[in-house]
Amino acid sequence: MDFFDATVPPLKRLAKTVPRLIARLETEDPISARLTPDSFTAGEHFCCALGFVARTILPLVGRDIPELPFDNDPGLIVALSEDMTFLLQSVSRHDFHDAEHREITHNAGEATLTQNGKDYALLFALPNAQFHLTLGYATLRHKGANVGKGDLDGFHLYTSTPTHH
Repeated sequence: MDFFDATVPPLKRLAKTVPRLIARLETEDPISARLTPDSFTAGEHFCCALGFVARTILPLVGRDIPELPFDNDPGLIVALSEDMTFLLQSVSRHDFHDAEHREITHNAGEATLTQNGKDYALLFALPNAQFHLTLGYATLRHKGANVGKGDLDGFHLYTSTPTHH
């Protein structure tokens, strides 16, 4: 598997997952909910997860990361997902030439790290994208939204929302 295949397809799936989860909401209330008082809201987690699409791809291809929204508005989050899908469709394998060796300096919270592109993408960016997607999903579930594992991963199918899997 080449580096393009290791990064772009998983991020395309993530960008499709957020609108699928939002479409399942019966009200907008869960999108503003938090798992704990000091955590992001579900919407903020989704924005962060989608932001990691740009935060992953753009440094790998030598481009700057734009300012991205951080909001609880479902329409804005879906629009961000569409923008990230467009971004992913705009990059090619050629853009990834030597991307795994590119030196990338970035922030991880308050830490400043420098990693090669491979470690940056596979050990930092992709896991963080999945982390924020999962916490957004968990917040929706915690607040009673009718979403299940199949809505999150796009593979599983259940006749009702499972309580354990």
